[in-house]
Amino acid sequence: MKVRRCEQLVCRWLAGGLEVGIPGRRQWIRLSDDLYKVLDRAGAGVELDDLAGAFGAEHEPDVREAVAALIQLGVLVEVDRAPRVPPLWERWGAVAQRMHIEARDADYLVESPRRDDEVNAIVAEGGAPAAFKEYPDRPSVPLPRRPLPLGAPVEDVFALRRTHRQFTDGPVTLDQLATLLFHSFAPHRFLDGDAFGTLQCRVSASAGARHEVEAYVVVYNVTGVAPGLYHYSVARHALELLDESVTREQVAGLMYHQEASYAGAFTVLTTAVANRLAWKYRHPRAYRLWMYDAGHYGQTFALAATALGLGPFQTVAFVDSEVESLLGVDPDEEFAVYLLAAGVPRDAGALLPADFAFPRLGQGN
Repeated sequence: MKVRRCEQLVCRWLAGGLEVGIPGRRQWIRLSDDLYKVLDRAGAGVELDDLAGAFGAEHEPDVREAVAALIQLGVLVEVDRAPRVPPLWERWGAVAQRMHIEARDADYLVESPRRDDEVNAIVAEGGAPAAFKEYPDRPSVPLPRRPLPLGAPVEDVFALRRTHRQFTDGPVTLDQLATLLFHSFAPHRFLDGDAFGTLQCRVSASAGARHEVEAYVVVYNVTGVAPGLYHYSVARHALELLDESVTREQVAGLMYHQEASYAGAFTVLTTAVANRLAWKYRHPRAYRLWMYDAGHYGQTFALAATALGLGPFQTVAFVDSEVESLLGVDPDEEFAVYLLAAGVPRDAGALLPADFAFPRLGQGN
């Protein structure tokens, strides 16, 4: 019988030594020096007799026993009977597969007697991350507090929602931008979260109401707002100026020059302040949650923009590290997740029913 290592193995060094992830399971095994040598010699294929004899006759029974155990775990495989790596993981690789496996089957302690103990331990530990991010020392633009009414029938908004890639040179009004940011990112009300404190209720769903998504707005053509890079303060409903020199051309370089990313009136770069999730959800499955939440925010943004007569665009095709550098955030604490943009759509008239008119389009308060 000929054996070899599994084609894709993920290993990690911990304080106690080297561990290897068991293929297909959320389990790891510690590799002693001897087990490591067995895997190393197995390589891409070796006869079992040769492998067992390589460590001396006195160790041959132990090596055969170890090989049998490693085959049962899938860390070693029989060459003639090796399971084929599913095409998905051939394309995405072992690291992506490991992340997927680690994020499966988390215990949320629903109706568990341990739930209260876990909650109390988290709260007692302290260090809860701030619910809001602010730049209080930066110049700010207060936004109108009264949103424009979204009077369009929901079925029309659903039917008209498109990803737009062509925009006119027309400006977006301050009221339109304020309304869009408010409905997309700001809390509408608050609830008592008991041990976890006050919880925000926003239009978009968020795991545990943690709302880790932050919005940074690059303004190009908004009436009443100077061009530049801003942070949207949801607590103050204001734009906080971070860099007045950021231009369309600079944003284009971060987005592989996808024109729709920067051709509208503004671009919104969203991030995840990940510790807002990690503080409460301390298992690898929580890594998925910011992805879901980013999608929730993106759809709310697209629908609200459509209801305001704007054309939305969204993409994840950007250079993460360069976006994070532009925003001045620590990528170990806050990382880029989604790009949203909007402007006056060039093809808006062709999409609207003949008798339809968006309410108060372009008017101020």
